[in-house]
Amino acid sequence: MAPKTEDHLMARRTVLTTALAAGFAGPALAAGEERPCRVRHYVLATHDMAFVCEQIYEVLGLPAPPKKDGPGPTEAFGFYSTMMRVGTTMLEIVQPMKADHHLSRWLDERGGDGGYMVVMQTFDADKLKARAAAANLTLTRDMMFKGQHMLQFDYRHFGTHFELYKYTPEEDWWGDPRGRGYSDARVVSDIVGGEVAVESPQAIAAEAASLFLGQRDGDLVRFGDRAIRFVPAKGQWRGLVALDLKAREQQRVGDWARICGVQFRFV
Repeated sequence: MAPKTEDHLMARRTVLTTALAAGFAGPALAAGEERPCRVRHYVLATHDMAFVCEQIYEVLGLPAPPKKDGPGPTEAFGFYSTMMRVGTTMLEIVQPMKADHHLSRWLDERGGDGGYMVVMQTFDADKLKARAAAANLTLTRDMMFKGQHMLQFDYRHFGTHFELYKYTPEEDWWGDPRGRGYSDARVVSDIVGGEVAVESPQAIAAEAASLFLGQRDGDLVRFGDRAIRFVPAKGQWRGLVALDLKAREQQRVGDWARICGVQFRFV
């Protein structure tokens, strides 16, 4: 095999960059049509972030990032956080620093580790708020956070925390997926869906589709190339309970692992 020239490698990097950028972009819309919300990242909560991250790195074939000196950016808010990129989706693992933190209370309420949040991008915060008001849905947060407009809905209603941001600029979303030089997972290429357990799956799916402008099919709501399925809650296992990851190799389809109370499924 002939050695790869610098021009060949540069062309490959250009192709990869173009493909990555395409994954960040939303679908084409008619003029004046409001864009559907986009699933940008998922958050898992645990009392042992290091252990959970080690499991994820191993299962997904994801190199661990180098450790940085000094406190992390979320420690000022009372929790540790590790961000990783899986294709064009961010995955965040969080751990409370003290017992009286809201993450600690959520973990106690759940009875252990679990899927904590689905983070989405809205392109029109005012219209989203108007739809929420029309549906008599109360926002638990409506504030500026680190320069971005944050809106959050009650997890007791939707099963999990749905947190949305009006990012400015639009591609400046959490984790800096383009600029931080994340490693690619060897085993999977992206996170293409999530599963949320709730008491009334079809009713919540209908609300989520209307509120976040998704395409509903029964208990499944599609947001472009991502989907959220709402399934019946079983006992205390409520909230984000599964992630669907696109396997790079066909023979891995159907494999799965349970990490941090969430089923990682290869599809």
